[in-house]
Amino acid sequence: MARINHDPYRGGHLFALVHHVTGLFDSEDEAMAAVRALEEEGVATDDIDLFVGEQGAHCIDLFGREHGRFIHLLRRLEAAVGDESEPNRRIDEALRMGATLLSVKVHHNRKIDEKARALRALKPHGHEIHYWGPFSFEDVPPDEPCAFCRLKPERILGENEHMVWILDRSPVSPGHSLVVSKRHVASFFETSPEERDAFLSLLDRVREHVRENYAPSGYNIGINEGSDAGQSVQHFHVHLIPRFAGDSKDPRGGVRWVIRDSRADYWSGR
Repeated sequence: MARINHDPYRGGHLFALVHHVTGLFDSEDEAMAAVRALEEEGVATDDIDLFVGEQGAHCIDLFGREHGRFIHLLRRLEAAVGDESEPNRRIDEALRMGATLLSVKVHHNRKIDEKARALRALKPHGHEIHYWGPFSFEDVPPDEPCAFCRLKPERILGENEHMVWILDRSPVSPGHSLVVSKRHVASFFETSPEERDAFLSLLDRVREHVRENYAPSGYNIGINEGSDAGQSVQHFHVHLIPRFAGDSKDPRGGVRWVIRDSRADYWSGR
């Protein structure tokens, strides 16, 4: 598990954020979701630190007020050379107001891959995201808020450990439902075996509810995988679309018709 409010100066270490990616989170739950995403990507727990609230501000000590004169001088030098005083001030203020800072160490010899991996985990919910280089820092804009990461509780009709069930807001038929991953991951092929088991389990429950309440005569079950396949929300979700006798003049071919003007009609010889 990631370290929480660990004192990085312990033992006389001259701690600095060099070769770290950091991001602020408004809640510990969002920060812990990012930690889980990092761990699932293979990041070592020793490379992940959480600094929470006022105690976290004391531990990370961005202005060197808490760990002696030498650290204070080092922080002043960093600010003078790298102009880091303003982001440090914002981070320190946010921590003292109850925010959580997530810090991920990036190893210099694997910088490109590890930096990208850290950003994938921090960007969905974090803000004030930075990559800290030697006497410099890089601002990283957060992703646009993900609609499926911020579902209102009243929309959730059922859930299990890894998935939630909601109704589609623009249903193509009565009972049109979505099974959505709790973890922010875009692709079915990036889900874990546990998430896939959870998806199938919840899909069974959704189908039973739809059968009892809408009595369809069939279903289409579909995943839009990638923008070119029609995926408009880059967060894994599966459509369960109830079908009814007469809802289409000729339902043959089903999902083959996702490509318009294609050879979906294989049976007529056209």
